[in-house]
Amino acid sequence: MSRPFGVRFSVMGLWILAMACGLWLITTRVNVHSELADLLPEGTTATQRLLLTQVRTGIAGRLMLLAIEGGEPDDLAQASRELGTQLRATGHFNVIGNGAQALSKPDQDLLFRSRYLLSRQVTPEAFSVESLRHSLEQRLDDLRSPLAPMMKATIPEDPTGVFLGILKDWAGQEGPAKHRGVWMSEDQTKALLVVETKATGFDADAQAAIQRDIRKAFEDLPGRPASLRLLMSGPGVFAVEIKQTIEAEIWWLSTAASTLVVLLLYASYRSVTLVLLSAIPLSTGIVAGVLAVNSWFGFIHGITLGFGITLLGIVDDYPIHLFSHVNVRGSAPAVIRAIWPTMRLGVLTTVIGFSSLLLSGFPALAQLGIFAVVGLIAAALVTRYVLPVCVPPAFVPRAVPRGIVPAVARLTRFKWLVPGSVVLATFMLLWSDTPLWQTDLGSLSPVSEVSKRLDLQLRHDLGVPDVRDLLVIEGGTEEDVLQRGEAVMAQLDQLRTGELVAGYDLVSSYLPSRRSQQARQQALPERSALEQNLRTALSGLPFAPGLFTPFLDSIEAARTQPLIDRATFNGTAVGLKLESLLIEQQEQWSAVVPLRGVADRARLGEIVAGWHAPGVAYVDLKEESNRLMTAYRDRTLAIVAWGLLVIAVMLAAGLKSISILRPVLLPMMSALVVVAALVNAAGESLSLFHVATFLLVIGLGLDYALFFNRPEGTGEERARTLYGLLVCSTTTILVFGVLACSTIPVLHAIGMTAAIGSFCCLLFAGMMAEQEPVAHV
Repeated sequence: MSRPFGVRFSVMGLWILAMACGLWLITTRVNVHSELADLLPEGTTATQRLLLTQVRTGIAGRLMLLAIEGGEPDDLAQASRELGTQLRATGHFNVIGNGAQALSKPDQDLLFRSRYLLSRQVTPEAFSVESLRHSLEQRLDDLRSPLAPMMKATIPEDPTGVFLGILKDWAGQEGPAKHRGVWMSEDQTKALLVVETKATGFDADAQAAIQRDIRKAFEDLPGRPASLRLLMSGPGVFAVEIKQTIEAEIWWLSTAASTLVVLLLYASYRSVTLVLLSAIPLSTGIVAGVLAVNSWFGFIHGITLGFGITLLGIVDDYPIHLFSHVNVRGSAPAVIRAIWPTMRLGVLTTVIGFSSLLLSGFPALAQLGIFAVVGLIAAALVTRYVLPVCVPPAFVPRAVPRGIVPAVARLTRFKWLVPGSVVLATFMLLWSDTPLWQTDLGSLSPVSEVSKRLDLQLRHDLGVPDVRDLLVIEGGTEEDVLQRGEAVMAQLDQLRTGELVAGYDLVSSYLPSRRSQQARQQALPERSALEQNLRTALSGLPFAPGLFTPFLDSIEAARTQPLIDRATFNGTAVGLKLESLLIEQQEQWSAVVPLRGVADRARLGEIVAGWHAPGVAYVDLKEESNRLMTAYRDRTLAIVAWGLLVIAVMLAAGLKSISILRPVLLPMMSALVVVAALVNAAGESLSLFHVATFLLVIGLGLDYALFFNRPEGTGEERARTLYGLLVCSTTTILVFGVLACSTIPVLHAIGMTAAIGSFCCLLFAGMMAEQEPVAHV
């Protein structure tokens, strides 16, 4: 007796030591992320990769929309100006716009010095006598206008108005209404601001700190009426909301699921010891899964961690099978040896199913796959080698009801309902009004509808595009992209004139190609010719002699000044704009051209294709993201199909019989069809994560079917097997039922699919079970 006693404590001691080391590693080394961008794939095409780069780090993700409401227009305007001033002092932002801002003095000086290289107005004709005369007459009109104080300083060096033309072109004509110099909604109930954060929109921690500082700056506004309220929206705000949602839901989902499992196990077996022992495989599986994911990816996502609670519904099956068979005649070590072949086959087939997720190319699914595979293997091994020695020698669970055996036998009389259910489910899918597939990338986001409506309203008020429509211009070098951008600029202007597009933002508008800059330098006249033309143009005009000598000097300097490039604008607002519109990826350059107010996307696509412009394509980001999700869904479906084939081959080898595959495989495959129909009937389209959860349903169905068809020596053993299956299924349904209540779409999809699937698998496996289970299992 002393040796088994010593072995028991040695095994328990090693397990405790391993768990202590694992928990220490989790506490000190594991990084938990909550940004949805971390779950997004890399994309399979250059356009998709560009799209996902924009989602992760692009300017659209860094924009934050602010509004102040709850006061009189004058109070709102004053608060907007003061808030803008305070936010500029925080250092969090690249740009802060409320209608009152202007370029900084250093930025203006840089643009003024480079104006003849930047302006499209610079042509040989612009310096003819007629053009100079027209420009000088316009300057006289400007001096008589309210703009005279501002214009007076620039006229001696820029009588042709090139600098003002650049500012006008860059400013565009779009923008909200104004009151007292700042942006306002049309009904003047909200003062509006747009800010661009330095932190990316998906950096939830940085965005949370920025938003706290914004609120504090608003609360500290001097003389702010108490009735004023601050509204915020944008990707950064959504990222913080998503993180808070994930953290809160993971806690309550885990607590609720754990509580229900504990109560069910105690109610089923009336044993606190059993409940405590059941935690050994579960805790081992979760610790192993967390460490495996963190080691592979360098972090674990909060959604993956939430998925860990689903192991409650799978891993608890292992100790339940063990405890259900323990009796006065069979100790735990003897029982586990007897049922291990069946359990091992179920574990292997489930692991094969989840292993296929590693081939999906989708980080979210890959993390779920690694977590499940490692967690299930660890839990199964602990159930096999650790748990039996932890069970007290004299421990016997409560007796199970013997009437369960004839009840299941009667259930087999209705096996015809299984094919009938499949036929009915097929008709439901064919005639359903709900689309079968969900391909919207936005369906992954748990952002509340209230937040979405606020975002739409602020975007409408501000005239900020939803960044759905883009032109993408690609080239081998930066110069190629800039030249191609200049080539399509005139065509974009025509689209804007024809009201097919309300506006665009093109990098070539801010940074001309070297070829264009050289052409503009060549268009600048020599000093003697320009001086002669200017003297003729000034005839009869009331300008002082020698007033335009600085103009002659600046033209002479511009003819030989160094060409400008992106480095020229480093550290300026223009430089930040160039970074957002011009991207280098894998030694290829791309210009992203956001389009505003696209009236007809199909027509626009046809027009752009008709340009036959090399490297230029129209991209509807919503459609492209839909294609991305569809591609990964199709890939996952193929993986599920191949996984089923591999599982069937392994089952045939493990069972040493092809004939028994029918009662083992058909219940699970029938359940998949019925689950898809029931989810669709509930008004939900199947997403990528519904499909991935089919692998979990496959594992559950195989486990149930294998034990239903396991040969038993006595009626009592049969009763214990069936009772264990009933408890296993109920546990799974409870856990995944809790998960189905989540507002996080990914967890909701997993929970709903698995809960329905567990019930259908148990019911169908019972209906199709062999009345005298064959001895091969």
